[in-house]
Amino acid sequence: MHVKKSIILGVFIFLIPSLRLFAQLDNTGLEQPIVKDTTPETPFSFTLRALAFNKNNEYFNKIVEGYTLFGYRVTPAIGWQLHEQVKVEGGMFLQKDFGNNKLTYAIPYFSILYDWNDSQLLLGNINGSIHHRQIEPLEDFERLMYDVPESGIQYKFNRPKLFLDAWVNWERMIYNNSPFEEQLSGGLVSIYELYNMERKAFKLHYQFKGYHKAGQIDTITTDPLIIRYNNSFGMSFDEKWQHPFFHGYELEGHFLHFFDDSKAFELPYKQGYGYYLNGMIETKIGDFMLSYWYGDHFHSYKGGRIYQSFTTNNGSRRFEDVRQLLILRVMNEFNIGKSSTLLLRFEPYWDIENRQFEFSHAIYFNIFKTIPITK
Repeated sequence: MHVKKSIILGVFIFLIPSLRLFAQLDNTGLEQPIVKDTTPETPFSFTLRALAFNKNNEYFNKIVEGYTLFGYRVTPAIGWQLHEQVKVEGGMFLQKDFGNNKLTYAIPYFSILYDWNDSQLLLGNINGSIHHRQIEPLEDFERLMYDVPESGIQYKFNRPKLFLDAWVNWERMIYNNSPFEEQLSGGLVSIYELYNMERKAFKLHYQFKGYHKAGQIDTITTDPLIIRYNNSFGMSFDEKWQHPFFHGYELEGHFLHFFDDSKAFELPYKQGYGYYLNGMIETKIGDFMLSYWYGDHFHSYKGGRIYQSFTTNNGSRRFEDVRQLLILRVMNEFNIGKSSTLLLRFEPYWDIENRQFEFSHAIYFNIFKTIPITK
């Protein structure tokens, strides 16, 4: 019965363009990418990445309890354009959570960027988190406020018709006789534009995410090999309008799959699926997005917490076979000059299975500025 109701609602939301709805969460106002921004003639630059945030989650369910993220993270860095295609950038990543007198993180930040034609290769710190453009069930947007910057290797290819991002995030290193296992994650995001004409575009989406935890040289003998992965297939249609109030809309739908290929299973289920349907409209006063999520035994490593069938609450083994959510997002973005952005968001949702209303609200102030260093 759950499946029949969900399919009917999903088809209804996705196929009726007269609703004039728009789609995937736009986080470009929060991006702080590592890019080639100087020339060999003026090779040195100073870049400041700063994000102040306050996100309050008024959650009272058994899958994810309520909490507040409140603080700032700053990454000052010096860049050196060694060659017109090679840039080195180094600095320090710092995070301070309000209500904590100590720094949450103080970590070296370093990256080597090789940029050629439509490709980029990054080694060291990579363009992670929201820069991957993964959908929320696969990637927890809040990692932007609580997790360390990703480090490893990343390849990006960007042309008008094709976007591709492939990466490995090396999360925990082991050495001989380490008392813990290595951990790494990675993924692939591809977006292919099948049609684009007269301000209308139709795109195909594929996303992959994997997680691995194991090791051969550590001293751990009891913990099993963990391998989990997700696949997502989707499509989207968007149209831009030349209207003083309504600017455009987009419709988007994804089918997601989860599979646990571990030697022994820690989760209460081995595989699952879900589908994620979005509609959003862009207006002069902000963006309004309606999302529907149906997940059956679904899990994604560091995926959005409210979408998981297994709890993220510490010390709990609670899980729900089916998660059905109807989410409204009200978003506004103010560009203050060329280097800073203020974002406001209000996100209420209805938990269909538990008949429960919950919400979150947030404010973000993003600063991303690069200044050439001249003689």
